[in-house]
Amino acid sequence: MANFSLRRARMEDVSAIVRLCIETIPEVYGPIITAEALLPWVEGDVVEGLVEEQWPRMIVVEAAEEAGIVESEGSGDVVGVAAASGDAVDLLWVHPRHHTRGIGTALLDRVEAEMRAEGYRTGRLCCFTENLRAMGFYLARGWTVVGEGVNEETGAPETRLEKSLLAGIEE
Repeated sequence: MANFSLRRARMEDVSAIVRLCIETIPEVYGPIITAEALLPWVEGDVVEGLVEEQWPRMIVVEAAEEAGIVESEGSGDVVGVAAASGDAVDLLWVHPRHHTRGIGTALLDRVEAEMRAEGYRTGRLCCFTENLRAMGFYLARGWTVVGEGVNEETGAPETRLEKSLLAGIEE
């Protein structure tokens, strides 16, 4: 039985989502992105702007209090978030303390199902090449590498991945 549930983000989740991102970004991307490029994401208002813009499309993972994975009193219980636009996964973040609990898989499955329901046959996403945990996660879930490039904002190498959203489903 899952100790979390997925639901559409609500406006009142914005501060918890921002907090999740600010706590997650340095730990996950710190070894990959220069401190200078990371600074606006952890001290500036970049995350707030992103969340304000994208929250209506976001899916959040709400942790069950009895699961013991709620952060702390008053901090909100959002431990993961994902968003897609069209056929592209825009973001999928799970707080590092909650990796390997099935949260990322549940978020990705939900986002893929929504893209499929909107009529997309193939999903796309970009992942920092050096984010080995995320790369392994996506590859293990049927995503394949289709190209490489450099992230314009950070200058870090990124890998483009795709997945057939119809694989295993009758056409």
